[in-house]
Amino acid sequence: MVKKETIFALSTPYGRSAIAVIRLSGPNSLNVAKKLTKKRKFSNRTASFVTFFDHQDSVIDRGLIIFFKAPFSYTGEDMLEIHTHGSIAIINKMFEILEKTIGCRFALPGEFSKRAFANGKNDLIHYEGLANLISSETEQQRIVASIQTFGQAQNICKEWREVIIENLAILDSAIDFPEEGENYNLNIVLNNLTKIVQKAKKAVELSTTWDKAYKGQEVVIFGPPNSGKSSFFNLLCQENKAITSSIKGTTRDKNTTQLEIFGLKSTITDTAGLRKAKNLIEKKGVKKTLKILDSSKNFILVLSPDSFTKMNASFIEDAIYQIGDKNLVVVYNKEDLGSFASVKTKWVNQIPTLKKTESFSISCKNNKNDYQILISLMKFLNKNLLLIDSNINENYYFFEKAQISIISSMISDLEMCIENIENIENIEIASDFLSKTLSSLDTLYGKSNIEERLELVFNKFCIGK
Repeated sequence: MVKKETIFALSTPYGRSAIAVIRLSGPNSLNVAKKLTKKRKFSNRTASFVTFFDHQDSVIDRGLIIFFKAPFSYTGEDMLEIHTHGSIAIINKMFEILEKTIGCRFALPGEFSKRAFANGKNDLIHYEGLANLISSETEQQRIVASIQTFGQAQNICKEWREVIIENLAILDSAIDFPEEGENYNLNIVLNNLTKIVQKAKKAVELSTTWDKAYKGQEVVIFGPPNSGKSSFFNLLCQENKAITSSIKGTTRDKNTTQLEIFGLKSTITDTAGLRKAKNLIEKKGVKKTLKILDSSKNFILVLSPDSFTKMNASFIEDAIYQIGDKNLVVVYNKEDLGSFASVKTKWVNQIPTLKKTESFSISCKNNKNDYQILISLMKFLNKNLLLIDSNINENYYFFEKAQISIISSMISDLEMCIENIENIENIEIASDFLSKTLSSLDTLYGKSNIEERLELVFNKFCIGK
């Protein structure tokens, strides 16, 4: 048997900093600690202040070292953490010694977690969640990833596996010992499996919210020229990302930014104004805007008193028709103008759809530093456009598309199992479908079921006596 290599990697960002943490995992970890420090004994999981030496016994640095004895470590192997000053020169020197002098190798991406999984430290769902947690940027992304990593997903999988294995054993026994059929209550099996189907369907249903919360949504701002779309875009960004001007048609191309709306990641796009274009460049901008309307799902229509004409209203009405039943809200801008109320009415009368569209009134000019207004605006967008429940809780189990695909397959096989259990002559077929369900769950959860299944069959049902 080939002995597993000892790997190392930098756990902190590469560059100048107060400290740097180098992590090792593998059978040579303790020996590395001894060679680097000239120290012979290390207490498990206890930080020691030491001097680090190179192969010529020259001092490299002073810092901390922590030894984690297997299996009580992240990877389940002997592990070592080396804490040095965050100097690039020190980091490079430590790398050189570890690789060239001691014979460790650089870890591959994700190799520490891969070893942890191989050693049974956690399941695939946990590590998928952990990857999302590390890459989270917004509060809702963190919440979603935390639930997946540390929440109920693992527990619900364990619960489902126990129920499936137990009921599979009942079906197998009913097949092998049909003469004892009265001893097997298949109604209990039906009830148990039906409950799993119900929970699994709920998990699939809630996965849409997970997806929205973690990945965020794209939002497109559109409207007639000079309605204040770019000013509204800058208001959301809280910086001047888009050029604004009183000259109509200033925005010729889209401007895109990412921002957080009440913890939710959103990609906001500002587009060229919709009107009858007067030159080739503006025509291209309008054409691009119309194309974006086809490919997007969430829209903010920005209107203002001084952008109202019957021609502009006609263009906007056509755009709303193009959007169809996608998510749309209206922001009436330039509330500071004296004609605001009367012209707002004109917009609504000219485009009847606006009467039943949720709206928000604002002055991007006067309200840009009014945080009460901005908070109200964000609440409005979250409630009426993003349509995400910000109170994500432990009832959300799964998130990844691959996970949902597996669960959907499980549901299909479970329903076929239930259908065949109801006909006593099809118990073998029902058992096959339940076996497929367990295989799918194992793919999701990352566990083997053979030994558990055999143990239950032999011990609980005394088949081997």
